[in-house]
Amino acid sequence: MNYILNKTKESRLNWGKVHSRQRKRYKFPGKTLKGRKIKSRHMGWRDRAKTWLEGIAKLVLVAVMSYSAFHGYRFVTTAPQFALAQIQFSGNDKVNLATLQGMALPLLGQNIFQLDLEAVTERFKENPWIENVSVVRLLPRGLRIQVQERTPFARIQLDQTYLMDHYGVLIVPDRPPHRDLPLITGVKVKKVELGNEIPVDGIVPGLQVMHFMNQLDAFKNDRIQKFHMSSPRKLVFTTQRRGIDIYLAVDRIQEGFENLKIILDAMDSNLSGIHYIDLSFKDKVVVKQNRKEPGRGIVHRI
Repeated sequence: MNYILNKTKESRLNWGKVHSRQRKRYKFPGKTLKGRKIKSRHMGWRDRAKTWLEGIAKLVLVAVMSYSAFHGYRFVTTAPQFALAQIQFSGNDKVNLATLQGMALPLLGQNIFQLDLEAVTERFKENPWIENVSVVRLLPRGLRIQVQERTPFARIQLDQTYLMDHYGVLIVPDRPPHRDLPLITGVKVKKVELGNEIPVDGIVPGLQVMHFMNQLDAFKNDRIQKFHMSSPRKLVFTTQRRGIDIYLAVDRIQEGFENLKIILDAMDSNLSGIHYIDLSFKDKVVVKQNRKEPGRGIVHRI
């Protein structure tokens, strides 16, 4: 019983000490809080004024910059100091300078910054001799145009004989004749379009395999200078001196070329007396040795 009363007194005493310390801490609460409120209100007004002035300054700066940019753009796009007056050409050989200058004539006087360089490139690539074009501005009033011309790789017989590059793109009629270039015959197209690739399967792969066949020892002294499309799926290559025919299927050109190397290795690259080698079959090769003797030739299984 005494223990409970003593603890109660002690608890009340402790609570009184805590309450006394809180009163000391906030001895003048009104004045302190009031001072804080006045100070906070005073600083907020300054911050708002500063923010407002900064915003006005930014707007003025943006307006000045926009005005300067607009008038600067008008100056560089309309001033005669930037009107195109000189064009330099390089890289041309087959296309004469007068032709290039005539194609560039509409560009003169245009603003150099407003020139569409991609459109200029496409304009010059309309010439079938020109494969690629590089266009560079030369400030303040010049332009440099470098052209890369197509290289004739073969001739092809259509309504007349045309030059063609290694991508199968028609260039120009073969005048004067390029006798040193291979000749392609038997190709049929509905319309001849210079500067475009011939839409016939087998022409480009045929040119490629003809190039590799001419690297073989068997054809070093009797090169293949002609191939004929005997059908849409069959090519016939003919050597220049002895007239030996090599048959290949369009859809198995690589396989046929590998089989040719095997046969030539077995024959020690000796083609004497050979009439034709037919590589158009799958898994077999037919070799006809003498054109005067009847028969289908010797069949070699691969």
